[in-house]
Amino acid sequence: MASSTSAPESFDRAEACVDAVLDKVGKRIVLGLPLGIGKANHFANALYARAEADPEISLTIFTALTLERPSGGSELERRFVQPLLDRLYQDYQDLAYNQARRKGLLPENVEVCEFFMQPGSLLNSSSAQQSYVSSNYTHVPRDLLDRGVNVVAQMVTPALDDSGDFSLSCNPDLTLPLLALARQRRYGPITMVGEVNSRLPFVGGDARVPASMFDVVLSGPVFNEDIFPAPNPPVRLTDYALGFHIAGLVKDGGTLQVGIGALGDAVCHVLGLRQNKNLDFVDILEALQTDKPSSLCKLPLETGRFELGIYGASEMVPEGFFHLRDVGVLVRKVYPDTALQQLLNEGRISETVDERMLLALRDIGRIQSPLSEQDTRFLQTMGIVDPSYSWRGHRFLDEGGEMEECDLHSSKGREKLLGDCAGKSLKLGTWLHGGFYLGSTRLYQRLRNMPTGDMAGINMTAIDFINDMLKNPDLKIAQRQHARFVNSAMMVTLNGAVISDGLEDGRVVSGVGGQYNFVAQAHELPGGRSIIALPSTRHSGGRVCSNIVWEYPHCTIPRHLRDMVVTEYGVADLRGKSDRDVIVAMLCIADSRFQQELLEKAQDAGKVETGYCIPDAFTNNTPERIQAVFTQGHRPGLLPYYPLGTDLTEEEGRLAVALKAVKEEGRKIWELWPILRQGLKACKSDSPEFRSVHACLDRMGFDRSDNFEHRLEAYVVAGALVRFYDERRPLGETAENITSGAAHTQSGSAAG
Repeated sequence: MASSTSAPESFDRAEACVDAVLDKVGKRIVLGLPLGIGKANHFANALYARAEADPEISLTIFTALTLERPSGGSELERRFVQPLLDRLYQDYQDLAYNQARRKGLLPENVEVCEFFMQPGSLLNSSSAQQSYVSSNYTHVPRDLLDRGVNVVAQMVTPALDDSGDFSLSCNPDLTLPLLALARQRRYGPITMVGEVNSRLPFVGGDARVPASMFDVVLSGPVFNEDIFPAPNPPVRLTDYALGFHIAGLVKDGGTLQVGIGALGDAVCHVLGLRQNKNLDFVDILEALQTDKPSSLCKLPLETGRFELGIYGASEMVPEGFFHLRDVGVLVRKVYPDTALQQLLNEGRISETVDERMLLALRDIGRIQSPLSEQDTRFLQTMGIVDPSYSWRGHRFLDEGGEMEECDLHSSKGREKLLGDCAGKSLKLGTWLHGGFYLGSTRLYQRLRNMPTGDMAGINMTAIDFINDMLKNPDLKIAQRQHARFVNSAMMVTLNGAVISDGLEDGRVVSGVGGQYNFVAQAHELPGGRSIIALPSTRHSGGRVCSNIVWEYPHCTIPRHLRDMVVTEYGVADLRGKSDRDVIVAMLCIADSRFQQELLEKAQDAGKVETGYCIPDAFTNNTPERIQAVFTQGHRPGLLPYYPLGTDLTEEEGRLAVALKAVKEEGRKIWELWPILRQGLKACKSDSPEFRSVHACLDRMGFDRSDNFEHRLEAYVVAGALVRFYDERRPLGETAENITSGAAHTQSGSAAG
């Protein structure tokens, strides 16, 4: 690490930067790269190329979530993906090590270890599977040091002022705790490489760091590339059903963690409905819970609007959080002082600075009277005492050179101490703590354009602050009131063990990430709850399978940490229950097609009594019932496919829905025959009702197809659009209407 005062070496060529690093470190390199979008791709590729050419270099890359441009595994997928590559990913430089790893071509002197892989992307890569490191997110800094990390390379962005500072922006999550742990251990030097990209949004708070943190900096126009986008996936009705159940568990004045993907989008959109379309929210939630006894979940149903708001504490900052900010939900601020936060929680003070605040802090012993120098620094930092005062013994010296008493006994004295701070809001309020972010192009644009006041309330910070309770637990308990930590799973066993990261044969789908951290934290926080969400079924090879299973060879979350499990059919509150009662609760939220088989296995094992029958209220857990809830009598436009908007065009948005359904239905021609028949009818028809289908086929290039195989594919796509895309549901904002809307705004502004 560079010294606290030295300026980093600067380079405008990645190869020259690699030369400098090799001179500092030698030929044995353990390279730490941030997860997600924060990687220094140009430097990493140049270093990999050097190691590939020089077998004397030993290169270990330790990272997570290596992103790559989408590629099609089938002809249909390739037709869909190619225009996206040209429009969204033209500027992105893929990581060379990932391409080589996928093809099994990594040289012997290079190893790539990931603790979290892009879900499902490397199931068939032996190298990736063998080098996977199963580790809690918060343990990664320790693991990096144990492996001998000596280089960290990260994308950064320059400050907008002339300070010369940088922002770690999207990825302070591991870098900050790694360097802190290295200092604590008096660990040998770590060479810090900063790859400057001015298109990366500048985020302050803990993510703002001095240039002296870096040993070398790589900068120049070639590195100013668009940030890797992750388009929002379509949200299906099953996701929305999950979202309604979860939204009914979120308490006003509480704390929320949720991840990226369709589930996160659904939860955030439905919380917005609870706030601004409350009657519709309550109507649908009650319909989903018809005749369900309240004994299944001990928590009271939360259906009211948010008066206090909620606070976000999430390792992953999803785009939906900014939607919640817009609709007045994510507005609760927390403060970096335990006593002050507790006073706010109890309602003894408000966020507006006044004399009552000084007295309350004195009465609980947080400050004394007269004020000490330490008290003064604290109060001025929080915006409570006039910053023009300087402490002098037991007196203050104001900016005019006059001496004032610094005790709190008289109203006049308190009034003087407050000065211009009186009536203003406390400083350092944070409405969102995050570890990393990843999302669509509109998310990055939003962060770049965010007003200063809103941006000041975001603190991207170390992952051990967000995911762990070890450091300053009293403060976290005070801040994280009524915490709801929402995470998705692949499967859950009847006894409440959660499978989120791997397959039965041991292959890793993704990784543990921070899921275990949040589940454990929910058990430690008073009033905290872990919510594991999953659809009750999945499609596999054209078959429907249950995601609630009797047993599985391994788990991500052991059953002794079971808490709350949510499917589209309801909420099972498992905390503190006996094995028998846990199994019965899980059966009540399983798909009814699998309930009897699961019950018999539990009975055969002696875990449920032989005479037990699933209550009638839970025997209609079917997709048809969920479909009926959302389509009968509810207002149109309430549940769009893309509630947060999408980088896809209108045709691409429709196709994404249809192609996902085709993939689930199966790959054999006889499995797709019903879809083919519907598609043939649509393709041959000139009816206006099929106009959008024809536009989607043109987007896939089928207007230029002339062989039999391509015509069959066109029929499949057309049939899927007819069968699976619901014209009654709006698409949501797309890249096309976002662009046209912006153009309209600009022209209107010019005319004005």
